[in-house]
Amino acid sequence: MKLSILDYSEIREGASPETALAETIKLAQAAERWGYRRFWVSEHHGNRVLAGSAPEILVSALGSATQGRIRIGSGGVMLPMHSPFKVAESFSVLAALYPGRIDLGVGRSTGGRAETSAALLDGRSGSFSRYPDQVSRLAAHIRGEQTEGIGFGGRAEVTPRPASSPELWLLGSGENGADIAARSGMGLAFGHFVRGRGGREAVQAYRDRFVPAVPGAEPRVLVSLFAVCGRDEDEAERLASVFDDYLLDIGEGGRLNRVPTVEEVQARSYGEEQQQKIRAGRARMVVGDPAGVRRQLVALADLYGADELMLATVSPDFEAKLRMYELLAEAMKLR
Repeated sequence: MKLSILDYSEIREGASPETALAETIKLAQAAERWGYRRFWVSEHHGNRVLAGSAPEILVSALGSATQGRIRIGSGGVMLPMHSPFKVAESFSVLAALYPGRIDLGVGRSTGGRAETSAALLDGRSGSFSRYPDQVSRLAAHIRGEQTEGIGFGGRAEVTPRPASSPELWLLGSGENGADIAARSGMGLAFGHFVRGRGGREAVQAYRDRFVPAVPGAEPRVLVSLFAVCGRDEDEAERLASVFDDYLLDIGEGGRLNRVPTVEEVQARSYGEEQQQKIRAGRARMVVGDPAGVRRQLVALADLYGADELMLATVSPDFEAKLRMYELLAEAMKLR
């Protein structure tokens, strides 16, 4: 089984955005040594905890800091907030800089609150109803197919045209996203961490409906999930309590300025409704020591019929985060 990483560039208590981005680069370098397949970064806007608001810039930094054995990319660009043409141009430049290594994953979310989305759009329409058409035009731009310009009679051509185009992925969490990915001939990065259930049917629908963009192309599926691994169960639970608190905070509107410490979280008290939300959040997460997480990962891969899993975590301690991914690389025998 292949393992990959989605990193959020989270800013822990006592650290800075500069520190968070430097840690993302350090983690990518370590992941390459340990045998991980891909390293993706996310797009979030107006989020005081997460530093990754411009994945195309961070991907370029990752490319220059790694040796070429690990694929790098976005997980993903929030397409309703952008011009498909401009996204295609940016990632074509990345593909020319780092041939054969660039993944372009796109998603339907805004990546932030309504006021931030309005600022990103700068008066333009951001209707989600246009998303399937945006995906189709993005895929055409990347593949060098002819597309009509928007509002003009001519045809738009993306440059440069690298010898190796970015690999296209669509981030989805249900059958609608699976259908768009299938019809566009893209890989499907299924977000198990969005709901924690109902994914097997969506992934099967993607495989059944897949239309090859080029002769011989096959469906590609990776499943993304939240994970916390410690040296033992106790350490895993302590670290997971911080992730629990972070996910709860997201659902309650975002009060956090930084990822809290374990001690801060353990000093908090939660109401019954909050405790129920925390328990529900665990359905999207695997937690345990290396052997326990390995069992859960194998079971999840079997459930989806996937040969690649992408792990994401939020940690209060960068050294613990590094240790987690190293422990899992050893447990899963990546090297």
